Amino acid sequence: MDRYDIIIIGAGISGLSLAHYCAGAGLRTLVMEKSGRAGGTLHTHRFHEADAGGFWIELGAHTCYNSYRNLLKIMEDCRILDRLTAREKVGFRLLSGNRLKSIPSQLNFAELLLSLPRILTVKKRGKSIEAYFSAIAGSGNFRRVLSPAFNAVISQRADDFPADMLFKKRKRRRDIMKKFTLSGGLATITDAIASEEGIVLATGKEVQAVGIAGESFTVATTDGTCCESAFLALATPAPVAARLLQSTFPEVSRRLSQIGAAAVESLGVAVKKEAVSIERVAGIIPAEDSFYSVVSRDTVPHERYRGFTFHFRPGVADHEAKVSRVCEVLGVQRGQLDYLIPRENLVPSLRVGHEGLISTVDNLLGGTRLFLTGNYFSGMAIEDCVIRSLKEFNRLRALLKT
Repeated sequence: MDRYDIIIIGAGISGLSLAHYCAGAGLRTLVMEKSGRAGGTLHTHRFHEADAGGFWIELGAHTCYNSYRNLLKIMEDCRILDRLTAREKVGFRLLSGNRLKSIPSQLNFAELLLSLPRILTVKKRGKSIEAYFSAIAGSGNFRRVLSPAFNAVISQRADDFPADMLFKKRKRRRDIMKKFTLSGGLATITDAIASEEGIVLATGKEVQAVGIAGESFTVATTDGTCCESAFLALATPAPVAARLLQSTFPEVSRRLSQIGAAAVESLGVAVKKEAVSIERVAGIIPAEDSFYSVVSRDTVPHERYRGFTFHFRPGVADHEAKVSRVCEVLGVQRGQLDYLIPRENLVPSLRVGHEGLISTVDNLLGGTRLFLTGNYFSGMAIEDCVIRSLKEFNRLRALLKT
């Protein structure tokens, strides 16, 4: 049985950022990933066909910011800051009645002016997105514009989501462009981390069971692989972590099982530029539709192609119905879609009071050699994931000193 200092289950940005810190401290680190690729929701689909000319689209996360200081430090360590690419300034549009409209045109400014002074008195903490933003923008503006926009941001119905877990103020790095991607897409980041010395990445390894044998953790996969380690970290969606910890950490498992998750059925398409007549956009927010959002590659123009990723509501349409809706929105024929790439992600579906639940989980983890990271702790942003991984690494480092 192969032995490691730490086994990390899950090779998204949470698991890989933790692996980066562990490997940097000299720990022999194994990262196990169920799928055939690293990256998780940092999923850049790269087209290798000769006529595609290096085109790529994002099927998940699509933008980084110069306020992501911990992520940028990892990128510096991996020597990939020279691959930063600015995103062109094109706007988002609201889709209403099958017409693209500017977002400000759909706001009631009289209602906004009456409500906005409340921003000085209404606090985000303990409020849902609906409760907080209805108070400061007006219920009509929230219903028509803000609610669809927040649905688009987190790819699920956002009204009940905690307001203080989005749009956090962070100190910016002035030497880095405000918004960026990389020349090969955001997966360049996770690719670089996964190739670091000291990290062993095992893809196509679905973990079936986690056990404890004496002072060690044991991890068994569905293909019969067995490994052991002194420390164990789970960087998976909360429901997966809850299932894996049911027998070894039953109380942690019970708490994690209270954290909801939402499926997002994404469909990425690539279309030749001349086939699409709609204006260049950063993304499309539907007022009401079978999808939450469309994210465009127009922010990083390509000489031949335009790319769009539609994030659909789960279970509302089969594949052909999704393709038909894509064609309607883009104003193209089925035969003009040169590439179609389906993808499904699982994102946390959080509710007010989540902070208390996480505090309980952290108390249960205290003093143990089990570590948890992911996008369901303090926020869904990439930087939130890295911050959580750094926090857990610091806890691990403290244990190593005892």
